[in-house]
Amino acid sequence: MNLSKPSLFICLFILSGLAYSSGTMNEDEINDVDRVEVSDEEARQRLSITAGLLADYEIAAKKLILNLDNESTKAIDISNQAKALLDLSENVINSAQYRLPQCDEYLAKTLTLKDTLQEISHSSLEKDYHHDGALPKAAGECYHTKDLFVHPATVIVLTRDDPTLNEKTKASINLEISEVLAHTEVVRQLVIY
Repeated sequence: MNLSKPSLFICLFILSGLAYSSGTMNEDEINDVDRVEVSDEEARQRLSITAGLLADYEIAAKKLILNLDNESTKAIDISNQAKALLDLSENVINSAQYRLPQCDEYLAKTLTLKDTLQEISHSSLEKDYHHDGALPKAAGECYHTKDLFVHPATVIVLTRDDPTLNEKTKASINLEISEVLAHTEVVRQLVIY
């Protein structure tokens, strides 16, 4: 993907706005979140596995972004990479539901999106899942984990709707995955530590 300097600047400007608007949490806010304490070996092992899955998620997300620059990459390739991110995020969400029980209903409802990916419109996905229109009210800390699932789901819908993978779609995919990468450290702090 060859972007001109003005296009690159615009993308970076939009991305910085998205990262800011995506609701980061500071250390005090993270420390104030109610979490289930990890008191037994089985729970510690579960969270250790989740930490590895979250690292795998970050690596896979970065590979997806890099593949957008590869001219031979097809929409199905990007969609398959996004499906792998969905699978990883489901496992992270399961641990989040354990550590953050206040997020359980919200995250469970988020996972139902997977069953609608073949027919949901991009605008409905944005309204109902990015902006929580179809989701129950939840604490702010739940939002970050949800996005690990919703952003790759959006990539799947984008590639479904544009199998030619034009430059506008590639830029949208780049923004989706770049934004979700901004959430992973918050999720790590909330769920793992």
